[in-house]
Amino acid sequence: MSTEGILTPERFWSGSEWTGPITDGHMHLDRSGRFLDAVSDFHRSGGTRIILVHKPNFECLPVNIDAIREAYIDTLAMADEVREIIGLKVQVVLGPHPVSWVHQIPSMGMEAATKLHLDAVDLALTYFLSGDCVAVGEVGRPHFPVEDEIWDAANQMLHEVLRRCSKYSCPVQLHVEDRAEVTFSEIEKIRLSSGLPVSLTLRHYAPSNVTESFRSSLPVTVSMGKESIQGIALSLIEDELVFQDITPFLMETDYLDDSRRPGAVLGPKTLPKRTNELGRHLQMPISEGGLGWNQSKVAELLWMLHRVWPDTLYGECR
Repeated sequence: MSTEGILTPERFWSGSEWTGPITDGHMHLDRSGRFLDAVSDFHRSGGTRIILVHKPNFECLPVNIDAIREAYIDTLAMADEVREIIGLKVQVVLGPHPVSWVHQIPSMGMEAATKLHLDAVDLALTYFLSGDCVAVGEVGRPHFPVEDEIWDAANQMLHEVLRRCSKYSCPVQLHVEDRAEVTFSEIEKIRLSSGLPVSLTLRHYAPSNVTESFRSSLPVTVSMGKESIQGIALSLIEDELVFQDITPFLMETDYLDDSRRPGAVLGPKTLPKRTNELGRHLQMPISEGGLGWNQSKVAELLWMLHRVWPDTLYGECR
């Protein structure tokens, strides 16, 4: 039996460096990109677990469910290779990307593109029920302006996706636009009408404001760019600091593994670096711009971020 879960978090925080688990809550891999080399960078930097999210081939979009099945199988195979060769813990998220749907409409038509999208969700759910993936995603709506007809259809489709996932208590990773509280409020309304529990409705690529009011109490994975540390710290001042009562939030890179854009969105070494930066910032005296937390409190938050909350959302990763 693993002993990691019974070790106290303080054991992993020296006051300047975190040696405990580090989870990237949203990472893509691509065989035509760096693939195992990218994962090795994450591992050597201190990373221990990735939530591997299916990456569609935007250069050659699928036109039938067989092509989608083949792509899902390859994502699952990549996860197995990462486990076996690199030794990382991996949990997989499968689903059709909303941007793929937008790009399919001109050639397929709205009705056929939407049917294929929902069929792809149903296929992902079969992998969830078999235990091969832990969530459906990234699904949602386009993050860029589109015609009103497409926007309305995207919201209707998202409602149906969440409804189907609610039948199986399946977590959902959402890809949405960034309109601050407005986005969260609208997603919360769709979630409520679909019947999917809030605990299973996760927004990826979220802003660093993790106050409950800003995010409508939705779980999120925060994009850990350079300004994210200060944003998270300010949120922790505003919210009550009983970690067990906070809606889960994770860190993510949204690493794309795109050979044409090395390091996009954030590189695989980012999360270990940001984890240590966050810990040091929280521990820094208030007079120097930090929050003045003691080592035990810092360690508890980092443990929640990288072990407890990922387990809460996706189950324990063995």
